[in-house]
Amino acid sequence: MTKKFKLVLLIFSLVFILNGIVFAQDMALIAKNLEVADPEVKVGDIISQTKEGLFRSNIPYDENIIGVVGETPILVFGKPTPTTLPIVSFGETSVKVSNINGEIKKGDFITSSEKQGTGQKATQSGFVVGRALEDFNQEEGLIKTKINIQYQYTSGKVPITGIFGEIWRQLGKPENFPAVLRYIFALILGGGSFFAGFFAFVSALRKGVEAMGRNPLAKKSIQLAMVLNLIGILVLTLAGLGLALFVILY
Repeated sequence: MTKKFKLVLLIFSLVFILNGIVFAQDMALIAKNLEVADPEVKVGDIISQTKEGLFRSNIPYDENIIGVVGETPILVFGKPTPTTLPIVSFGETSVKVSNINGEIKKGDFITSSEKQGTGQKATQSGFVVGRALEDFNQEEGLIKTKINIQYQYTSGKVPITGIFGEIWRQLGKPENFPAVLRYIFALILGGGSFFAGFFAFVSALRKGVEAMGRNPLAKKSIQLAMVLNLIGILVLTLAGLGLALFVILY
């Protein structure tokens, strides 16, 4: 194995290792500094979008949940101001909950409740803020939660008709139409970048091996071209995924 091939393997290994380290962190991963109209908001509160702005959620299974007020997110988008707070949309963070809907066990889904900013155990189909990462049986407090805002079915299985029904229902709301289109565009952009990069990588590797077989004397120059080609593919793929994330968050 030549030094150039070892360099390529090292680059790819570092990318996967760094990716694993980031997602293994026991902290909030992604947050965005947003203007919060509610003056009583505290760390751990569940936040929803209302006509008046961002306020603490006070509707069970609120479909307008946007995240949780975080304390030390790893990745924060947007400039902080005196009136903004980091709203966690993905990752692990503490969420304010109560036992008004029963004792919370590790693995239970957490949703909003009638108590402002306070979560509860989800016992029926509806929107949830995430999944509990520890047990909780107190009147009220903070619980570590894996944030993943979604519509969750009580059976744990989402029927195909349910998926399309939910998408259609969201599209039927004029205020949600731009957001739905943004997510669809980000999905196409991110998925397209990944698959295009993967197939380009396979194609470049195959052509390089074939070229070296036909012309062994030009082996070093072909290997150099392959390395540069693979680095370019990696950069473009990561750029596409980064652009998709940018589209979702902004």
